[in-house]
Amino acid sequence: MTELGNKHECLTCSTKFYDLGKSELICPKCGGNQKELAEADEANKNKEKQQKKKKVKAKAEAKEKKEKKEKKAKKAKELASDEKKAVDGDKKK
Repeated sequence: MTELGNKHECLTCSTKFYDLGKSELICPKCGGNQKELAEADEANKNKEKQQKKKKVKAKAEAKEKKEKKEKKAKKAKELASDEKKAVDGDKKK
């Protein structure tokens, strides 16, 4: 740490600045409070994570639903085929 304090980079405008030993980090160029910006950024990241989880879950549910539908259609097709064979067998007799 120099006599100017720790070096930081503004989360809004990317200006590099020293904190001058102060506890509040305020950007000298744009006036952005770095603590508030960091908290807002963290909240946005959490919100994005939740949205991503919802999308992944919805996609998995859609895939499962599609697989069930395909399985049901395959089973119906097999039953129809079996019925046709039975009818064809009856006709031959």
